[in-house]
Amino acid sequence: MELLTIGALAWATRLTPKALRLQLGLLTPARVDPFSGYRYYAPTQVERARLVAWLRRLGMPLARIRTVCELAPAASADEVRDCWSGVESDTAARRGLTSFLIAHSHGGTARR
Repeated sequence: MELLTIGALAWATRLTPKALRLQLGLLTPARVDPFSGYRYYAPTQVERARLVAWLRRLGMPLARIRTVCELAPAASADEVRDCWSGVESDTAARRGLTSFLIAHSHGGTARR
């Protein structure tokens, strides 16, 4: 099995090499060169890396991504749904605060 360099995995997953290094054990290299420290990944790790990238784009914290990656497919879908529900709730709360701040900055008169 031919291993992927960190650059090749980054290209395949749209994660930067820095992000791949910082994934806190989510994407452990298949091999690390003992002399250079260069990281190599198995082709089978591409799907997990892509999942990590997608979940990061949703704004999911790494600890929660670790949970999602360890769950069975149906349970991981529920976890993603719950996470998105939280994002929507936070966005709605921020929308209300934004409206208040806009009105407040205009002397209590809402403007668009």
